[in-house]
Amino acid sequence: MILMFFMAISLIMSWSTIRYVSHTIVNEEKEEKLMSFATLPDIGLGDKSYDDILAEHDALDETNEAKIEILNKALAPMTDDIAKAYPGLGIGFYSFELDAIITYGPSSEFRDFIGKSIGEDHPGRIVMDTGKELVITGTMLRGDIMNAMHPLVRDDEVIGYIWANELTTEIEKKFYSTTTSMIILLCLFFVIALTIAIIFSRRTMRDLSKIVSGVRELHSDLSKKLEPAAGELGEVVNSINTMAADVAKANEERNALVMAEAANLAQRDFLARMSHEIRTPMNGVLGMTLLAMDAKSEPQRLNYLGKIHSSATLLLGIINDILDFSKIEAGKMDIENQPFSLRENLNNVQDLIMPRMEDNNLTLTVDIEDSTPDKVIGDGLRLSQVLLNLLSNAAKFTKDGSVRVDVKWDVLSAGMVRLFVSVEDTGIGMSEEQQANLFKPFSQADSSTARKFGGTGLGLSISKALVELMDGSIAVKSEPDKGSVFSFYISLELCKDEDWVEAEETHMLTQNFAGHTILVVEDNDINREIAGAIFGEMGLITDFAEDGEKGVEAFMAKNYDLIFMDIRMPVMDGIEATQKIRGIERQRTLLDIDTEHIHHVPIIAMTANAMKEDKEASLAAGMDGHISKPISLTEIQAVLSKTFNS
Repeated sequence: MILMFFMAISLIMSWSTIRYVSHTIVNEEKEEKLMSFATLPDIGLGDKSYDDILAEHDALDETNEAKIEILNKALAPMTDDIAKAYPGLGIGFYSFELDAIITYGPSSEFRDFIGKSIGEDHPGRIVMDTGKELVITGTMLRGDIMNAMHPLVRDDEVIGYIWANELTTEIEKKFYSTTTSMIILLCLFFVIALTIAIIFSRRTMRDLSKIVSGVRELHSDLSKKLEPAAGELGEVVNSINTMAADVAKANEERNALVMAEAANLAQRDFLARMSHEIRTPMNGVLGMTLLAMDAKSEPQRLNYLGKIHSSATLLLGIINDILDFSKIEAGKMDIENQPFSLRENLNNVQDLIMPRMEDNNLTLTVDIEDSTPDKVIGDGLRLSQVLLNLLSNAAKFTKDGSVRVDVKWDVLSAGMVRLFVSVEDTGIGMSEEQQANLFKPFSQADSSTARKFGGTGLGLSISKALVELMDGSIAVKSEPDKGSVFSFYISLELCKDEDWVEAEETHMLTQNFAGHTILVVEDNDINREIAGAIFGEMGLITDFAEDGEKGVEAFMAKNYDLIFMDIRMPVMDGIEATQKIRGIERQRTLLDIDTEHIHHVPIIAMTANAMKEDKEASLAAGMDGHISKPISLTEIQAVLSKTFNS
């Protein structure tokens, strides 16, 4: 009897433990599920607000009844599709401004609710008063339900709510189904245990003790497993282990859903930020272009053109940041090792950032240790990019005061040095929590920083990656309202005198290449006009072809000294056109005909395809060089000089 008593107690404890775990998991899973359903229409709506939809239908001045009808027609298919995909689910939109239910799906069942207000005593009013998302249970016309309320936020203002609900009877069915299975298993366990206890009491008691202890451990850690047992009890142990694994898996799936939603929100935040950052300078370009076209005086027109160039440069910087980040993420960012003057490099960065410093009334001090070597080998462009990023941030986050740059060095080994650079400002500073995420992609100190100061949030992430690619490291020290100090070091090679080549100065648009004929294969009208103006100033005779096929025809009809070839074009792209031209040249050479035409005309890719693999593809097709758009006059000058003066 004592044995049976203890077995009964163990049975009750086991059932209670499993019932608690199952009930908790089922409810939490349903809460997460409903809340995720409530966010689906927000995601489907994108960045649009109710007013955006009404504006698309020219209905901003209509009556409330007309607005509700228009919004219902626009949004009901979305909520109906979700409701149909998940039977038993109710989902809809509510508008604060109209104080009415916009949609309630499935609309075939709840059409009468459309246009009605939610009563003051409605449980959903509690959620709306808080302005937050929440999962609540209450009594409504459909009976006992679990109701998830998700605020619809546009421009930092809650314009309405999205809710998803499901009868708690469905939850209870799932729970009771689960617990019934558990009870059956536990009863089976009890019968088997009792039978075995009578025959093998000591062994049974020992096994039961292990099971009870294991179930208790499962209460706190579902990853644990019960120890194997012999006979029928072994099957029970396996069933409990399987059940615990299923519950643990449900937990993981719930966590995965939360992580996926967090990733989705991060992606939406990034896209919104990119849209803002790109549209801002684009607005400057387009707006100033209109003003320049209507300018009444030449100084005014030049002022507008200067601002157009400034906005376009900012836009190109944002695009370059995105491309650099993509290269880094793909592991395709390459570091050059070329001789460069360290002091000239730092002076150029100082010249670039000084207008920004002067606009903010900031004092910039650059202190280079006297013994610092000047002629080094490394990636001077990427060093400038890192330093310019840090100085731009210092200028952005410093209202008044100063910015200081210190440059020091140390010997690493024979022929190698380590360069130490620090950028100190007297700006707003950061807390330790803000610094923790500072070098992560798309991150700034916090969301308010992005709204107030702008920026893609990629600069420091890119800088960190570049510094590490140059065998270095970057760090930050900061306190709120006391400024920040960003410091990094990189490895450089000392340049021997015999490896040093002085850079030749190139004066754009001053060298004349009169007498040479070139072909520009380009499908864009504006790009052809730009190329024609630049090459015309250099004295070149320039012909144009609108696609690769016409470019091949022009090559066959005329002797050109040089061809500039776009890559992405209709009819025939630049890669295929180059391959055909090279094929024609080989055929002419083999047959020794048409000797009045040159056998190899230089072909230079002039394209917006700026990735490393794009350049490799151009060279593999038979091109002699690659220039990325927007075109650099320095690169154009270098190509022409190499082609015509060598």
